[in-house]
This record gives sequence, C-alpha cells and structure tokens, in this order.
Amino acid sequence: MSLLALLVALLVLCLVFWAANRLLVAFAIGDPLATVVRVILVVVTVVWALSWLGVGPGLGLRLR
Repeated sequence: MSLLALLVALLVLCLVFWAANRLLVAFAIGDPLATVVRVILVVVTVVWALSWLGVGPGLGLRLR
C-alpha cells in the first residue's frame, strides 16, 4: 500500500468516526448504545488494520 493510499484510508476512517459521533449526538442516542457503536467501529478498524498487515482475518477492504 502506498503512502497516499494509507493517508486516504486514515482520512476516511477519521471521517467515519467523526460522522458516527455527530450522528450519535444529533439523534440523542444514550451512552450505553453510543459506547457499543464506538466499540464496534474500533473493532472493525483493528480487524481491517490487521488484515492489511497480513496478520488477522480479512475484511475485503484493501485499497489498491
């Protein structure tokens, strides 16, 4: 993966986390459910990063 692809992936991940937080606040989602959503986002991000490194299971989200 090139450096540009890595930067774009990082930008997209930051945008997803920001949008998720803004939507959780906008719809007044309670703290327990908001925490679950954030944990799921983190787990998906970690699994994607591990698959990119070739260590864990793949998600099919490789940037080419």
